[in-house]
Amino acid sequence: MALLYLNILVFCLATTGVDGLPHSVRLPVVHKVVPTLAVVGAGLAIAAILLLVVVALCCCCIKCKGKRRKPIYIDDAITSQPRSNTSQSQSNKTSQSHSNKVAHELDFENRHFSYNDLVIITNNFKNNIGTGGFGSVYVGVLENGTQVAVKLRSHSSSQGVKEFMAEAKNLTRVHHVNLVSLLGYCLDENCMALVYEYMKEGTLQDKLKDNTRPFTWKQRLQIAYESALGLEYLHRGCNPPLIHRDVKSNNILLNANLEAKIADFGLSRDFNMAATSVSTVVVGTPGYLDPEYYSSFKLSQKSDVYSFGVVLLEIVTGKPAIINGGHLGKWVRQKLSQGNIDSIVDPRMHGHYDVNSVWKVIDVACKCIEKTSTQRPTMSAVVAELKESLDLEIATEETYSETSQTYTSQNNYSSSNNFISDVSGNSVSDTAYLGHIPVPSPTAR
Repeated sequence: MALLYLNILVFCLATTGVDGLPHSVRLPVVHKVVPTLAVVGAGLAIAAILLLVVVALCCCCIKCKGKRRKPIYIDDAITSQPRSNTSQSQSNKTSQSHSNKVAHELDFENRHFSYNDLVIITNNFKNNIGTGGFGSVYVGVLENGTQVAVKLRSHSSSQGVKEFMAEAKNLTRVHHVNLVSLLGYCLDENCMALVYEYMKEGTLQDKLKDNTRPFTWKQRLQIAYESALGLEYLHRGCNPPLIHRDVKSNNILLNANLEAKIADFGLSRDFNMAATSVSTVVVGTPGYLDPEYYSSFKLSQKSDVYSFGVVLLEIVTGKPAIINGGHLGKWVRQKLSQGNIDSIVDPRMHGHYDVNSVWKVIDVACKCIEKTSTQRPTMSAVVAELKESLDLEIATEETYSETSQTYTSQNNYSSSNNFISDVSGNSVSDTAYLGHIPVPSPTAR
């Protein structure tokens, strides 16, 4: 029996092989299955990676399209470093919160401009008309066609949020025809700017340097008088009063009609009328800085008076506050000691001025720049003196005009009707014999 089972086993092995399967239906061996599975797995992995890449690219494209495009930054005031999404969001919220706070404090809810608004208004900050301690100033146009000046804070400016807030607050509470008007502000991330009315003729300082169109004495007096009115308003018309602290010819702006307006209130400070002075850190511009304020740190309204006195001397002489390394006031006093007013007055006026009018302005200017503040006049007194000087010049100008018209009329009549002949037979006017009608000389005006 055992032998029978052994024969059957041998037969089966012979017909099927060692793997136990018939030769005609033999399946693939195990070592051939492994490579096929590896290829399939690798393909699936690559497909998954490609799918992830495509999804990531799609997300980036959607994000880029949804993100607002920022304009080109051309001023270092608005240059910023890349930030994470979290910090960017927090910064935007902080900026918006700060902006809302400023709007509430300034009562300026309807006067806020975004940075993108300023880009549109100024045509991407194309026209720079000046640079000061706060930053650059650009010309812009509002939607209604109104021209404006946009003062954009520079990143390198020593003046920051404190000065920005001071100027904005002061300008929202002062309203006078001889003070520049604030139309709005911008306090977005990395951008602080003030939007003013546009003053076409620029600064008084620049106009005094212009040799192509020098001012007449009447124009200079009018500018001085209007500037004094603006400063007087700060001292007496505001509650509490304001001390400008940076009065200078560069901060007196002129519009298309040469009307003067005081600008730049970033350093201005409230002043209690009950006090004669306040202690403060010295700020200002060399040449215009009150020496008493500089030495004692005591600020008063007379500090503005001193600075305005220097401006008056600039108007009379056409020279800067610092001349040949020395102060303009010292130079004027040296000339006055010689008794020659012609050497003081701007020669570009060619003597066309009333001497008494000029003397009055020089006199009040010298009083303004006295070293001791108690010896200086108030701005109200300065306004009164300048008004008298202006009236003198206007009266003299009218008299000169009437005299010139009379002389011209009589001279034309003599030339056409009263010719006689001299011994040589030449025709000459009888005024050669009768004498000319006297006309005031330019220097006597």
